[in-house]
Amino acid sequence: MKNKNILIFASIAIVAMSVIVRIIMYIKCRSLWNDEAALAESIVSRNWLELLTLPLAACQSAPVLYVTAVKAVGSIFGYSEGSLRIFSFFAFIGLLILEVIFLKKIFNFNNCKIAFVVVMSALLPSYIWYSNELKPYMSDAFFVLLITFLYSYYTRGKIKLPILTVSYILILGFSSPAVFFIGGALSFEFVSAILNKNKKQMLYIAISGIVILAIFALYYHWWLQPATEGMKIFWGEDARNRSVIRRIGSILSAKERRSALVWFFVPFALLGVYSLCKSKNKIACSLVLSLSFAFLASSIGKWPLTGRLWLFLPAIVFIFTPIGADIVLNKAKNKKIMNAIGFSFLVALILYLSVICLEYTKHRMYVPTTEINPLISYVQENIKDDEKLYVYPEAIIQFRYKNGYNAKKIGNAADNNIIYGKDYNEWGFDILGNEIQLILENRKTYLIFSNHAQKKPLLFYDGINEIENGLAVLRKHGTLTEIMNVYDTPLYYFERNAD
Repeated sequence: MKNKNILIFASIAIVAMSVIVRIIMYIKCRSLWNDEAALAESIVSRNWLELLTLPLAACQSAPVLYVTAVKAVGSIFGYSEGSLRIFSFFAFIGLLILEVIFLKKIFNFNNCKIAFVVVMSALLPSYIWYSNELKPYMSDAFFVLLITFLYSYYTRGKIKLPILTVSYILILGFSSPAVFFIGGALSFEFVSAILNKNKKQMLYIAISGIVILAIFALYYHWWLQPATEGMKIFWGEDARNRSVIRRIGSILSAKERRSALVWFFVPFALLGVYSLCKSKNKIACSLVLSLSFAFLASSIGKWPLTGRLWLFLPAIVFIFTPIGADIVLNKAKNKKIMNAIGFSFLVALILYLSVICLEYTKHRMYVPTTEINPLISYVQENIKDDEKLYVYPEAIIQFRYKNGYNAKKIGNAADNNIIYGKDYNEWGFDILGNEIQLILENRKTYLIFSNHAQKKPLLFYDGINEIENGLAVLRKHGTLTEIMNVYDTPLYYFERNAD
């Protein structure tokens, strides 16, 4: 009993540490990277009516109630990086709370098993990252579990079908993958009613399903289909560039490869799901059906096999892992040795993940080549009337968020002093291309770069956007000084030679 209490207190301390790490990430307020800044443009610069009018700026897509909720928070607290990302943090906290309630009330797990699930969810690198990002992926994990939780309460008679139906309709507006899990729950319930020859239940479930399906069809036609048109090319290229095996392998390692450790628990989770399905557990059966729908959608190109879109999956794996682990342990000849090995492995794994978690208060929280905020602040404070600022094309969307969408200048200059780049491809040449000409037209110019590869390949794009040749051309025509460089995001000052 004493050892169990120590384990529980240690688990609480670890979860608290992970929450504090996330709070520190919010306090440090790293720059929005390009994809976040692209979504922020619609949320920040549009009024409520415009926000609900597609397409969103920069070919972005996100669930309608998600962008509405983020705008509501921003309207109250301002559109800082923290307020734009805070919904993801609340979703993470909600996920942990739901896990505790779900495992205690539905699966009757003891505190040690609950501690395992919650600690692993709290320390998973991909959950640390996406709980601090302006994207709906962390909330997807929360809403998927909420769907399952509500379904479990419905099967126990604790909520009525109309409440379940209304709740599911609202959740559809917050989360895109929710449709698979709503479909799985209601489909399984309908099949159960058929097998039990319960005509009344069949009718009610059919009505609920038809209402939800009709509303989803309208929602898909109005919001989802137009919003995702621009992403079809991107996902198509991803499918062509990676094999199916690689894409399946990536669905549990969103953002960081260390998250791929979830695969170790998959066999235990599958064993747990299988045993529950054999015993006709409705929760397990509905989840199997839901995931089948998701994989079916992937097979026809409607739901890409990429980690951030499947961020709900690790939580599901963690939830069923203790059940499978118990089955393995019960069949072991020497349970004490197996217990000792399993406990030692988990302690080592949690210590390892705890070290990684703490690193998110330092270098790991930043995206190399995109930390543009300090550069903008420096220019705002130091630029003079006879100086200009050149903004690299790939940095424009981040710059406009930080400097103001309607701003015509930066700093206290009397006149417009911003030069927006037009074509990043021209930086790859050692000639006076149009981008270089834009800079040479002025005597003194700051140069802000973001999302480029200067001396090493960019993380995602294998070295495109190379700018060294262009910088070499500028050096021939004047003095080029690197003012600062924050996580491979440089700010230069160029002074052209006297004519």
